[in-house]
Amino acid sequence: MRLTPSWFRSSPDAPSEERDEDADTTAGVTIYHTTGSEFSGEGVGESDRVGEFLPESNDSLLAIVEGMQTPVTVDEVTDELIGPARPSIEMWAAVHERLHRERLPALDASGDIEFDEAQGLVERPAQRGERNLLSLTALGAISIAFLVVLVALVSTSVLTAVLVTLVTTAAVWFVPG
Repeated sequence: MRLTPSWFRSSPDAPSEERDEDADTTAGVTIYHTTGSEFSGEGVGESDRVGEFLPESNDSLLAIVEGMQTPVTVDEVTDELIGPARPSIEMWAAVHERLHRERLPALDASGDIEFDEAQGLVERPAQRGERNLLSLTALGAISIAFLVVLVALVSTSVLTAVLVTLVTTAAVWFVPG
């Protein structure tokens, strides 16, 4: 996971004293990890602003995720929600954190998406729903009905042929001539 906005690029000229042992510098991007369980960068006013970028309902969030080519990362969903606004990195991180800890796990629990918290991947679940089950049941019923009609027609034809043969044979034996 990149854990930074798509528009943010780290400068390789950053002084080394700005980095600490909690920083992950893979791929040239400095990522600072929080040590507490709660995201400490979210202030009271910032919490209200996070709501500006997140859809109010899970259905709206689900529609946005379904509009994306899955699997997607939480970072990509965050970028999609933030759009062209380009707020501060702290705001982007607050939206990312709310998605990762609250909204996406809620959609996963409801079965609307499959969310891997460890990798931060969001996928759509397999398309094996009630609609597919209903169509398979209907197809099975139609197939059985077709077979019954086919057997009845073949049986009727065979029965008619046997009956005509018996009547003709009886007529030949019993009619003088």
